[in-house]
Amino acid sequence: MGFKQVAYYCLLSLLGFGFIQGTSAQPHQQFLNAEKYISKNQHRQFRRSLATLDDHPLLSYLQAKKIRKQFNNTPIEKIDRFLSRHQGEPSARLLQRSWLWHLAKKKQWRLFLEYFHHTENLTLRCHRVTALEATHRKPEAFTEGKELWLMGVSLPKACDKLYSQWQRHNYLTDDLIWKRLLTAQEKRQYKLVRFLKKKLPSSLKKEAQVVQSLWRRPHKIANDTRVSELDSRAQALLFKKAIKLYPAEFSTLKNHGKFAALNEEQISQLKQTALNSSAKYAGQDSFPQYFRAKQNNLLDSELESTFLLGAVRTQDWPLYAHLFKVASANIKTEAKWQYWQGRALEILGTSTAISHVFFQQAAQERNYYGFLASQKLGVSASMNHNPTQVDADTLKSVKTLPSVKRALAFLDLNRISYARREWQFAFDNLDQEGREALAVIAGRLEWNDRPIFTLAQQKSWHDLQLRFPLAHEPLFDKAARKSKVSKNWIYGVARQESAFMHDALSPVGATGLMQLMPSTAKFVSRHQRIKYSKSRLLDPAYNIQLGSLYLKELLKQYKGNRVLATAAYNAGPGNVRRWLKGFNGPMDIWIENIPFKETKEYVQRVLAYSTIYSYRLGSLQPMIDKKTLLAWSNLLPDDLRVSQNSSERKNKG
Repeated sequence: MGFKQVAYYCLLSLLGFGFIQGTSAQPHQQFLNAEKYISKNQHRQFRRSLATLDDHPLLSYLQAKKIRKQFNNTPIEKIDRFLSRHQGEPSARLLQRSWLWHLAKKKQWRLFLEYFHHTENLTLRCHRVTALEATHRKPEAFTEGKELWLMGVSLPKACDKLYSQWQRHNYLTDDLIWKRLLTAQEKRQYKLVRFLKKKLPSSLKKEAQVVQSLWRRPHKIANDTRVSELDSRAQALLFKKAIKLYPAEFSTLKNHGKFAALNEEQISQLKQTALNSSAKYAGQDSFPQYFRAKQNNLLDSELESTFLLGAVRTQDWPLYAHLFKVASANIKTEAKWQYWQGRALEILGTSTAISHVFFQQAAQERNYYGFLASQKLGVSASMNHNPTQVDADTLKSVKTLPSVKRALAFLDLNRISYARREWQFAFDNLDQEGREALAVIAGRLEWNDRPIFTLAQQKSWHDLQLRFPLAHEPLFDKAARKSKVSKNWIYGVARQESAFMHDALSPVGATGLMQLMPSTAKFVSRHQRIKYSKSRLLDPAYNIQLGSLYLKELLKQYKGNRVLATAAYNAGPGNVRRWLKGFNGPMDIWIENIPFKETKEYVQRVLAYSTIYSYRLGSLQPMIDKKTLLAWSNLLPDDLRVSQNSSERKNKG
């Protein structure tokens, strides 16, 4: 047994997890043997092994696995007893899910309906509709099947036979197909739109073609006479598309009687769309729109924020300053809007004493805007670290929970997804103090992603040691030295990308701690003359090495500009190049103008996290480093610190 493993078991023992203790190098060997016996249908050996596993935390998983292997020969009463005894536990949920798949495969629809529980799984929901049909509950089947159909997304194969049958019996009317097509169009499910169009009669095919054509050319929607020939649903869809991009079109369309076919609800939705778009783009009528929204009680916090952000993005500082002045109290207490009020007053020529009041208020917060404000003032960023305090009795109580024991047993077996399920089950059944105890326990075991998620679910933000762990520090240290990239920046990227889940795998294939795409990893490997291995991308050492070298490549490409390199790491250099084109203004406003919300928030979080990691590593640094400021100055030599106000832009126009 290696030193780390010995230390791990000693720590578990000190924490009170006695089930982990053992003299063998594999304390769960009997459990693994029992699993093997079940898999090979060696039932006699399995029964013998159970005698040594009475107190093992994962015994229920063995029992569930045995039932799954023998569904055909297991009395239903035995399944019911297990589900009842372990109700709500992950092992019972997994067994119930497997039981449903088995019943669907055997077409035992009455039993399927008895055991069905709410799920987001579309295949099981399709099976439920089939089960309702088969058991003569046709009204329910039609209601639930219609709900699935009108989701406007591609459905799994389990639905194919059902909807083919519906089509033969004329349940799938042209109207239902048309409704689904419009929903799919709005959700940008273009492949599904093309498929559905083929199922429509010729008259509706022509209308579908009009919708598709104008969807791609929203600037033509208002004046195209073909729109009036469409039904009200299609008209509302197209008008919404046009108004999103050109909010002033709402008044034009309304005044010209274009909404004659629409009902009140549809017109109200278009009005709200126009309001949101006006706020977002901060046009000349933003201020009147703002007050009309306020007078009509339409101005919630989200819309108010959109108006303010629109003024920032268009650098209309007189508008921003006035909107902030009349904003609601909760808006005025947010660091984001305090920072931008300071910037607005600064740009408008107000005295430093007045603008700094808002920077000082914002700088009290530990976030992106607070750190920007701190840098403006030339003071250290506020960290406000407050360790999580849990009393010994609570820690002891939580340590002995069966779900916690199961989680740590799975962790010991390196079955991380099972461990996380059990950890979440424990979290869901604890009060606030118990949940904080979970975070402390995971932190002591260096199970780095669990404290992050546990405290985030609790909305507990102030324990920086648990929320920003120095995970795999020797690996990050080595990567920083070899790549000559700032260690706190690499940490900030990894924290945002995976929260230190080394096995993280995104739907598009991004892998590991640094969420590398295989194609990117292959490119970096070739460029840096490192042997590429897709299977090793889940290895923290390999993943951190390649991720840091990719950051080095990007930093070189952007001449030391960490902001642009961060944006490119998330969205790709091509997008960054496009976003820079034609922009002339300060870096903080460029970030605010990033059109991808995900990338904008990504950049802001990585910058903030990097600052927090500089604090954790013992050397608190400004969020925007000197090399980045210099690179931005060279990129935009005419205008780095002072942005144009609206009147200057008009004069230049």
